[in-house]
Amino acid sequence: MAKQKLVVIVGPTASGKTALAIEAAKKIDAEIICADSRTVYKDMDIGTAKPTAAEMNMVPHWGLDLVNPDEHFQAFDFQQYARRKIKEIAARGKKIIIAGGAGLYIAGLIDNFDFEGGKRGESNYDVLQIGLNVPREQLYNRINQRVDEMMESGLLDEVRKIRRQYGCDIKAMTGIGYRQLCQFLNGEIDLEEAVRLIKRDSRHYAKRQMTWFKADDRIKWVNGKQQALKLIINFYGD
Repeated sequence: MAKQKLVVIVGPTASGKTALAIEAAKKIDAEIICADSRTVYKDMDIGTAKPTAAEMNMVPHWGLDLVNPDEHFQAFDFQQYARRKIKEIAARGKKIIIAGGAGLYIAGLIDNFDFEGGKRGESNYDVLQIGLNVPREQLYNRINQRVDEMMESGLLDEVRKIRRQYGCDIKAMTGIGYRQLCQFLNGEIDLEEAVRLIKRDSRHYAKRQMTWFKADDRIKWVNGKQQALKLIINFYGD
């Protein structure tokens, strides 16, 4: 029996994964599973750059708003969730795109990790991995602009609301954007410094993501959307 085909779109934060996944999904009649360790949390929308309502109306998205901010969700939980969703989506006759920047979430799924034993198994899937290659200066500019847009969209109010309900000591609030604004709300730093740190830490995170993904020689790196779409269409045309 042929293995289930999966398209996996990876890359650093702000590289354009969501936009590519949506365009590809519309072309091949797919649904999207988000592989992100922060978008699983309810109420954390702006700081995690969740797809907008308009984007989710274009293509069904899964892997969002799975747990409350004070609940735990790890790579093993994503593996189990994604396996179920893949079966459900395939049963509807739809194709599947996994999109995200959480390297361990993706590896745990496509490499069939045994998280207890710490071993990789034989993959259950036929996978095309596509990596979005964005020049560093351009990526860093995008990150800085995205942070400014998040602040304008109400990120501080979002953090204030979650802090009021759950405090700042939960794991979800260690995420970039939430941690620094908690420091501001706790009177440890001023707002300008918090925003500067969000931008800096986002750039550092993007660098770590690229280090992780570049170590996987199965990933096909592309420099633009059209190149990626051609690979995806050819993959499903086999």
